[in-house]
Amino acid sequence: MVLDAHDIYLTLWRHIVISGQSEEVARGLKACTADSEIISFVRRVADDSIGEPFELKELQGDGKNEAKAIECRKLGNEKFHPKIKEYVKAIAYYNESIALSKDGSETLAIAYANRSAVCYELKEYTDCLQNIRLARENSYPEQLLFKLDNREKDCLKRLAENDHKQLEKDDVPRKPKLSYKPNPKLPHISDCLELKEDDQFGRYLVTNRNLSAGDIVIEETPFSSLLVSDRRYMNCDYCHDDQFLTLIPCKSCTVTMFCSTNCQHKAMDTYHRIECSVIKDMQSLFTKVILMALRTTTTAISTFDYNLEELRLHVESIDEKSLNPFKLNWTNIDSKQVYSTIHILATNQSLRSASDLVQRSVYAIIMSELLFRNTELGKLCDNNESHDLIRTLLFRHAQTSPVNMHSIMFMDYTPKENEKYSQLNLGCGSFPILSMINHSCAPNLVRMTLPNGNVVALVNRPIKKGGQLFDNYGYHHCLESLDERQSGLLGQYCFRCQCEACKLNYPLFVNLPHAKFPPSVKPPIDYDEMDRLAEHDMATALRKIPEYCRFLNMFDSQYPNYEVSSVQEALLRCYQIVFSKQSRKVRYKDLCSL
Repeated sequence: MVLDAHDIYLTLWRHIVISGQSEEVARGLKACTADSEIISFVRRVADDSIGEPFELKELQGDGKNEAKAIECRKLGNEKFHPKIKEYVKAIAYYNESIALSKDGSETLAIAYANRSAVCYELKEYTDCLQNIRLARENSYPEQLLFKLDNREKDCLKRLAENDHKQLEKDDVPRKPKLSYKPNPKLPHISDCLELKEDDQFGRYLVTNRNLSAGDIVIEETPFSSLLVSDRRYMNCDYCHDDQFLTLIPCKSCTVTMFCSTNCQHKAMDTYHRIECSVIKDMQSLFTKVILMALRTTTTAISTFDYNLEELRLHVESIDEKSLNPFKLNWTNIDSKQVYSTIHILATNQSLRSASDLVQRSVYAIIMSELLFRNTELGKLCDNNESHDLIRTLLFRHAQTSPVNMHSIMFMDYTPKENEKYSQLNLGCGSFPILSMINHSCAPNLVRMTLPNGNVVALVNRPIKKGGQLFDNYGYHHCLESLDERQSGLLGQYCFRCQCEACKLNYPLFVNLPHAKFPPSVKPPIDYDEMDRLAEHDMATALRKIPEYCRFLNMFDSQYPNYEVSSVQEALLRCYQIVFSKQSRKVRYKDLCSL
């Protein structure tokens, strides 16, 4: 069994500590004047300490596997059984079978045919016809073609009779608008936002007008994004849409599927051309946060049309101190300039410990070794400078990803869980403007993912003119104690939090005091309405949004308290119901056991 990258780092660092080299290594790292020197130093230490830790001989690589494809198809058949009727789970297995099958094979054709049967049961007759076509285009057994012919006739009949399941109105996503006029040069943010910088906060965003709860002030598209691996057989790898009934596979790797040939071509042009042969091994070696370093690097390479010398010169020309995203004209900005705004995101390198720098260096070395060995980068990197470029970009983004990248979320239908709808992780992305927002354990905004993959900033506490916008980096006073937050933020983000919640030691949610209402104000939480919101009732959400916003604006002076925190969560759920990315499988809740 191959070790993952973190295990390799731990093996190296334990050897350094046990052999008494930790202080020597720390001094050696401090003496380095460039990232390339840090990586080379760590490589020498590793080679001297534990031999050849980066050979990774146990990695199996990737390739189509007919036997596994047949196994997955059989598992799908079990879920498709009329006594089970777990059609969505069946689709996941059939999609995995499709991804594992050789192009043009009978195995691939049968998987498409089986998927068409699920589509028929879900009354998705157009999708059924598409899968029938795909089955025929491959080597579907002639003796079984009558099944496809009969199913096709039934689909056409159903469509002619208009007996298919109609899309509900709510399937057409609503599009939120910025609450204030957009910045003329940055149309994806409100004109009231400004970028400031000082020694205490670094770069941060402030507002030049009063903001109210419910305001939307940013809607940003990621420069690069990454689908989480457990959604790879349900969502398009490029656009992340859950068109799981019609996904098509990459013809080479087994872990990437697309909703259309258009997305497939875009992925190849953007990142998959390089990643295809190594992405399965990379997923086994790294967490999604570090995989974002790979995705950002490969996206940067494609942005410069695979011209590594041009990319190197561009990176060297970036003046990190003077580059201000707010001074760029985003109405006609090119992707190379956008990458510059990602490249300058904080690494916190000067604050990182020796062990942390060794860890990021190990990750960069492993990723680069796989890329040089198994992808076209081995040929593109024809000199030491280009090799150093790839390693240092991976090293840099292995530092920026954990502290700057944001999750891309969706609302999944989970009827068997505590909540019928749960916000789950779909992926992560790099956002140059959202990444400028600092952390607070009592934030005044929340992020929400839209169906198109953009992320918006929603104000959930009033912010006075001149006030700073604060996001939450995963450590909220309602959920973690002061010690837990301080320790977690210092370990991951390299800073000791001095927000209002930490200075005043705000209590956990279960210990929050209750708000004091005047007699004319009724309690804001109605549990019958909360039950309807739990069912994602659109009418209730639309009606409650203005009520919740008024309450939050009126009683923020009493923060923290139970009612305000509860209404903040209820407001977010309302916006998620109205605007957020929803799971497609909810359409089929009355047709199967999911």
